[in-house]
Order: sequence, then C-alpha cells, then structure tokens
Amino acid sequence: MTQLAGQPLPLACFDPSAPEVQRDPYPHYDRLLREDPVHRGVNGIWFVSRYDDVRTVLGEDRLVRQGIRDFWSQLVGPGPLSGILSRTVLFQDEPDHTRLRTLIMPAFAPRALRALEAEIDRLVAELVGQDAGELDVINDVAYPLALGVISTVLGLPAHDRDRLRAWSLRIGPTLDLAAGPAEIADGQAAMAELTGYLTDLVDTRPASGDLLGILCADGDTSREEIIAMVVTLIFAGHETVTNQIGNGVLALAAHPEQLELLRSRPGLVPGAVEEILRYDSSVQSNSRQLADDLELGGKTLRRGELVVALMGAANRDPARYAEPGRFDVTRTGVHPLSFGSGMRHCVGAVLARLELVAAFRALVRLPGWRLPTDPDALQYQRSTMFRGVLSLPLAHEAQTPRRTP
Repeated sequence: MTQLAGQPLPLACFDPSAPEVQRDPYPHYDRLLREDPVHRGVNGIWFVSRYDDVRTVLGEDRLVRQGIRDFWSQLVGPGPLSGILSRTVLFQDEPDHTRLRTLIMPAFAPRALRALEAEIDRLVAELVGQDAGELDVINDVAYPLALGVISTVLGLPAHDRDRLRAWSLRIGPTLDLAAGPAEIADGQAAMAELTGYLTDLVDTRPASGDLLGILCADGDTSREEIIAMVVTLIFAGHETVTNQIGNGVLALAAHPEQLELLRSRPGLVPGAVEEILRYDSSVQSNSRQLADDLELGGKTLRRGELVVALMGAANRDPARYAEPGRFDVTRTGVHPLSFGSGMRHCVGAVLARLELVAAFRALVRLPGWRLPTDPDALQYQRSTMFRGVLSLPLAHEAQTPRRTP
C-alpha cells in the first residue's frame, strides 16, 4: 500500500521498519497508546505499548526467546552469525539464561563498578575537548567512552578498540528484521573475523581478575558460550550507551532552557539522565514468543505468536507520566523501561548510568552549543529495535579555564 508523504501509517498495519516510523516513532506510538495499545500489526505481530503491559510482557514467564532466536537464525541463515549469537544470553530461556547471567553479575555489581568511576571520569575528561571548535558527539565522545569502558571490564586490549567498533558496525545491521542479503553477507564475514580474534584471546588467556579471565576460568562454560557472551557485552555495553548519549544531546539541543538549567544546577544531571532515557530511549523494543495463551488488554494472545514490547512507547504512556511528550530534566518519579524489566533487566544498567551521568556532566559544561547540521538531515541507523544517529556534529565555544584555589 502506497503512503502519502508525511502521512502516518494506518494503525491497522503498524510496521516499525517503515522509514517514517524509524525517523520519528513517537507520533505512531501515541496513536497506539490512544487507540489500540495491544495491537496486531504487520505480519500478525502483537505490539504492546502501555507501560504496565510492557512491563508484564518483559517479566511474563509465558513469553520466551527461543522462537525469536530460531526466527532470526533462519533470517540470517547458517554461518558465524547464527552460530555465535544463537548462544548469546539474550536468546536463552531457563535454565541457561540464569546460568549465564549469574556468571557475569558480580562484574556489574555496584560495589565492583565503583572502582571504575575514576577511570570513567578520566576518559570523559580526555574525550570532551576544552577548546572552541567542533566535535562529533557519537564518534569523538560516545563511542570511545562506551567501548573503552566495556573493554576495560572485559579485559580486552585497548589498541583493538577501533577494530571492535568496525566489526560492530558491520554486524549490527544483521540484528534487525530489515537486514538485506548484502548486509547479512557482510555481517557473516565480520562475525567470522571477530570470532577468530576472540578465539585467539580465549585460547591464550591467563588467569586474571577481568571478566574475560573469569569466564575462561569457569569449567562449565564452553568456548563458544564465552565468545557469545563477549560479543553480547561488546554490543550491549557500547551500542546502547553510544546511542543514548547522542539522543540526549539532541533532546537538550532542542530544549535550550533545559540545557541552561543543567548548566546552572549540575546536581540535576543524574535525574536528567533518567528523563533522557525516558524521552528518547536508545532501545526501543524487545521481542518475545508466547509459550502459552495470554490475556492482555482485553485480547487473547495465542501460543506461538510473536509479541513486541515497545519500551519507547511505554516510556511516553500518559497513564504513567503527565505530559509525556514534554522533556523536563526536573521530572520526578521517572522509572524508564529502557533497560528492560523483571528477570531480564539489563545487567549493565548501573554501569550505563555511570557513563551517562559522567558524559552529560562534562558535555553540559561546554558553552555555546550549536548543531551545525540541520537535525532533520541527521542519519539514523536503520533498526526496529535500536534508535540513534550515526554521527552528531556539535559546535561549542571555549570553556573558561577553572581557577585553581
């Protein structure tokens, strides 16, 4: 069906892969929330948008990942992609999900992460320039920060970070249902290269206190599972934070009064990070398959059907947040579903928040923000699950040097 330019998709065929939805999903989410919050959309998939319903989907035992894993494996076909990522903790159900998650949880406990705060602050200070000029928020700040931190946690060599980023950019498009044959072929090649690199690291890894060393020392975890876990943490640990920093900068640039408020009251930054996560989440959705029938929103969802929890919509549910389309860094009671909910709540959420707070404390201090590129001309990555721009130039003035006491 042909769409008129600038017109929203008919609600009867909501499709998150449609270009106009990917460019700005929020008007479409608003219609779902108002008119059909448990909606049967494209390809018969259920799309759930209300805050409470999304939280139910994310925590409901009858909604599992095996069918999603099998569907995605068929999409990309045999090869390194399905061979590695089908073993990732994100695609596992019980008991393997808990077994693999338990292995990495100590490395992401708040006490363990406190030791990283000084390193995060040092890295942010190094990346956020002090002179007048222009920086690319994504490529000069967000990506090297997020990849640098997760590489430190894992114990990956610092000199390999650019290679890891290049592999990630080639593999990333294959995680989306809209991936084409050329993208899948390139992703297969990139995963083969990344797997070879990680295999060499795992096979030669001495005992150490970093996460890779801990995983290698665990006798119950196979080499394939270790590699799958590292790949997962590389993606989850840097793509989401990278995109969230970019989304937050765009929100602040579009609301200069909120930016000035943070500059005058830097103590608001931690709360502002929660509002940034709510207002424009880098993770927009998560998918499940029903292992049994489920009643939701007055409708019966049948066993075997696919369900997409729209966290980006839930974060703007008017039943949960007053004036949800308003960006307000002083908003209280913000509990975004950007990191999931229930037993699959993101294990790295605490670390991500540490990085986001450090990044925005530094970025808001840069005076004279200006986006030299028209926001409408920015290129978003093509994804139904993730949201973020590929590049974000930001011009700023020189900072006034701090006086030493």
